[in-house]
This record gives sequence, C-alpha cells and structure tokens, in this order.
Amino acid sequence: MKSEARLLRALHSVITRLVSQGLETALATYQLSVAQYHTLQYLAHVEQSDISGIASAFSISVPAATKMVDRLQAAGWVERRPSEQDRRHVIVVLTESGQAVIDDLAGKEADSLAQVLAKMGEEQRAQLFVGGTAFVTQAREMPEIEGLCLFCGKEHTDDCPLCGH
Repeated sequence: MKSEARLLRALHSVITRLVSQGLETALATYQLSVAQYHTLQYLAHVEQSDISGIASAFSISVPAATKMVDRLQAAGWVERRPSEQDRRHVIVVLTESGQAVIDDLAGKEADSLAQVLAKMGEEQRAQLFVGGTAFVTQAREMPEIEGLCLFCGKEHTDDCPLCGH
C-alpha cells in the first residue's frame, strides 16, 4: 500500500510539473498570465459572462476583473457586448482569436506528456491505457467527481460536444 501511495504521489508530481512547465513556456509566447489564461478558459466554458461573474468565479474584486478583461480585450481575445436581455448590461465573450489561443495552449499542455508517452514502449502505453481507463471508470463513481466531464475536465453538461452524454 505504501508503494502505491508513493507511486500516486510521484505520478501526480510528474504530471503536474510537465503540464505546468509546458504551459508556462506557451503562456510566455502570448505574454499571457495564468490568471488571464484561466479567464479565457472560463469564458470558453460559460460562453459569456459579465464582469461581476468573472470576479465571482475567481474570487477577485470587480476592479481586478475589469482590468483583466481590459487586457484581454486589448489583445483581441475577448470583446464586450451589450446583453440581448438588457442593453444597459455588458457581457464579455471570447473571440475566435481567444479560442485559437486556448486551443493552441491546450495542445502545448499535452505536448510534454506526449513526449513521455513517445519514450514508452507500445506495450507500456497499452498497459497505461488499460490502467488509466480503469482508474477513470472508478473515479466516475465517486461523489467528488460527479458532474465533471472527464474528457475536458470541465463541469459536465448534457450537450457536451466532447463526450456526447
């Protein structure tokens, strides 16, 4: 049992480090902070939000969220639009350019993991796939995981384009 716990800690550490190092390098190419990247991801997930919604989602002040949106808008990754329900209300939406940034960064997050997989033999990759599938299957039954889309890592919705559930 101790060796399993050590292995799980090691796996968590290695995966976390590889993903974050790949992400940090990629973020630097866009001159994007982690908080700004998370804001783009949030907008991609919710499709639109007002400034107070962004502030609430990240537990930051409305002025801090406003400054974040200002920077993202200046880069062309988000835009402010009048709400269709109330023209006095302004919503923030992701632009096509912002979605392209997210797509590019998501690929770069996975690149370092792909490099490790490429070093493994075919049989080792197959074993990892079988073990990983069993792990995810069991995790789905845990209440803490309920509602989480295990394909995209976001809150599951009935119209999820990734898992089709």
